[in-house]
Amino acid sequence: MSIFRGLSKEFQVGALTSMAITVLILGYNFMRGKDNPFKAGTDVYVFYDSAQGLGIGTSVMFNGLRIGQLSDLDITADGKRIQAIFEIKSSLNIPKDSKMEIQSQILGGQRVRLVMGNQTDFIRDGDTLIGDYAHDQFSAINEQIVPLASKADSLLGSMNGFFQNKGLNRALNELPIAIVRIQELLSSVQQLIVSNEASIVQSTGNVARFTENLNTYHQDISKTLKRINLATSGLDTVNIAETMTQLNGILGKTETLIEGINQGKGSLGKLVVSDSLHESVVETSEELTRILLDLKKYPEKYVPVPLTRSQRKKAKEASSKDPEIWK
Repeated sequence: MSIFRGLSKEFQVGALTSMAITVLILGYNFMRGKDNPFKAGTDVYVFYDSAQGLGIGTSVMFNGLRIGQLSDLDITADGKRIQAIFEIKSSLNIPKDSKMEIQSQILGGQRVRLVMGNQTDFIRDGDTLIGDYAHDQFSAINEQIVPLASKADSLLGSMNGFFQNKGLNRALNELPIAIVRIQELLSSVQQLIVSNEASIVQSTGNVARFTENLNTYHQDISKTLKRINLATSGLDTVNIAETMTQLNGILGKTETLIEGINQGKGSLGKLVVSDSLHESVVETSEELTRILLDLKKYPEKYVPVPLTRSQRKKAKEASSKDPEIWK
């Protein structure tokens, strides 16, 4: 370099090191909110109940011009208020009744606006100005937007966590496979239906024809049952009438015989005086009476009509237990 021509290397290294340190200090102070590290401006103190998001380096604006910045921010000794130190350009005459008003910018962020007072006395280094808060439309809008933005950020974080869930990702990855399998299953079912379409149609037709003929089948069965009932009823009536005629003849002959015996006719009449014969005849008469009563009450027992075996069995059981007949 030409400025270091003729100088020793040691001097050149020292000079470059000093310059680098100086630049570092200036940059550090600038980042901390100090425009001039050699303190070319005026420091003013302002006390706030709430800093409302102020930070080191917050600009101080006056009629749209940046005239300073916040250089220090701390809590007062009693812990109740916020102490802010602003570095203002010393060339600006600021009345002592001026205010440092915090303004909220749209979509977040704060800045401080200098509101000039009316006094003729101007501030000096280390004086205190009044802290105030702006109540313009932007501040009101920002008070509504900031909470909404915070909630939106929280919602987006929750949604991000939901979509990053391993189970959901696995399900989404397996969803195409499941859809393909469902399609294959539906295709197989469709092929099965097509291959058995003729059989299904034929079976459906057979069921329809069977249901249509049910009424005809019912009528035929009813007619057959009526005919069987009429045939068996007539047969029972004929057999019972014939049997009763025969029994009546036997009873007539028996009465004639008994009458002759009572009159002393024949060999039996001669034996009427015998008590044992009389008792035998009486017993026989009682037996005949029981038989006739049994026949009248249970004709099925004596008439072997076809298809009435169960009825004859029931008649025999009822007859054997009837106390009126078998005393």
